[in-house]
Amino acid sequence: MPSVGAELGPVVPWKGTTYRLIPSRFPPVAVYDGLVSPDRLEALAAVEDLTNPRLRSQVRIAKVAGEDPASSTRLQNWNLAPFAYGNPEGSTFFDEERPCLEVAADPQTALAVSVARRERFLARTEEAPVGLDMRMFKTPVEGRFLDLLAYDAERLQAQARILGGRLPDDVDGILFHPVERPSAMAISVVTGVALGRTLQTSHFRYMWDGSRIALLYAFDAAGTAIKPDDLRGEEDCAIAA
Repeated sequence: MPSVGAELGPVVPWKGTTYRLIPSRFPPVAVYDGLVSPDRLEALAAVEDLTNPRLRSQVRIAKVAGEDPASSTRLQNWNLAPFAYGNPEGSTFFDEERPCLEVAADPQTALAVSVARRERFLARTEEAPVGLDMRMFKTPVEGRFLDLLAYDAERLQAQARILGGRLPDDVDGILFHPVERPSAMAISVVTGVALGRTLQTSHFRYMWDGSRIALLYAFDAAGTAIKPDDLRGEEDCAIAA
């Protein structure tokens, strides 16, 4: 594997469909449901909008770039939010000061990464057994990326923040092997202009047993059950995207 003192890797063009998951609730529930009477919900939401970082970013980018939020892909809520809200834990390559969107090159890898990260979060909060509903997004990505696929996933993890600090200014992100599924590829996207329009796809339920996510189910006609360990291997699972 290359060392941090060596050349990072080539910058290459890359284009493809990517996947990620976020928590979901169906049917949808408004943020302020149950906090105030229904006739005051609209007024409360309007006050919150004044300081909402995503909406403030949307207005700023629309004004500077002359983009219409109704048609701009990078101003789409699901594409803009990762760059507007900081992650206190940071990401693979960056601390919370450098926003980015991490996605996977296939649905199985997206699930493997998501399950591992949800397990860590639920373990920290000592959550009681619960079913967690998640939805998968797919997003076209196109741009110029720093190719770190020559780096072994485990050793990359130990050096990732150093490598991220050396990212060239004129690239859209990083291609790398995620530690959650080392045989596959993930992408750290640092510029919203690399993103196409995001679409919702499959829904899943993660079954947390109090110590780990023991099983997950797809919300499909068959109620397909998936073992988390199967997601991490080189063999492809039959997962609908």
